[in-house]
Amino acid sequence: MAFEDNTINYIKDYITNHIADWDWHKSEFDFISDTTLRDRLADEFISARYIYKMLEGMKADGWLLQAQIRIQILSFASIYEAVIHHLLFEELKKRTEVVGLTEFSTKKRISIPESKLEQLKSALEHDGKNIIPTYEGIGKTDVTKVRFDKKAECAFQLGLIEEWLKDELIEIYEARNAIHIHAEIRKSLDYQLELSKNAYRRMRPFIDQIRHNLSSIAKENV
Repeated sequence: MAFEDNTINYIKDYITNHIADWDWHKSEFDFISDTTLRDRLADEFISARYIYKMLEGMKADGWLLQAQIRIQILSFASIYEAVIHHLLFEELKKRTEVVGLTEFSTKKRISIPESKLEQLKSALEHDGKNIIPTYEGIGKTDVTKVRFDKKAECAFQLGLIEEWLKDELIEIYEARNAIHIHAEIRKSLDYQLELSKNAYRRMRPFIDQIRHNLSSIAKENV
């Protein structure tokens, strides 16, 4: 059963008086060239703020405060990851630092005629083991398999974000991946609450640093 209209309007007025509108949240990601992604980031950003303000207004504590913390960490960590992933693999994908995220050294087997292989076996011996001809090659992994800490480190190396921010973003993302009941029991509520607040507070320097640095870095890629 839904709230009465006057209750709904009261809650909406309380929240909207404390947060900016959707267009403002979208404008925060004006450096994102993918319009679909930009809209989705605006959705995630404003919804995280909306839910936070609603629960803050209810003076959430106990299990409800745990939910508030979890939502904040999940939402903001997802935003950080999506922005960095887009910038690296769309805007800066030609940079050697970015290419290196999906490449690794590997040994590849050489296909040779059986007669030649028999000659190798007779000429080479190693502790009774088969000799398999290989060469040093480059393997590639899918961009979706690249860990966030590697992407954050790459963003720092490229000059998109500062080192202190990179370290904090990694901590926030690790907390996102570690959200489960046993982990929450082990960690103090004060620690979790502070981390969830930092997840929001770091959005401002994150956006400002990227805006300031992205254009000059992109020019180097031309």
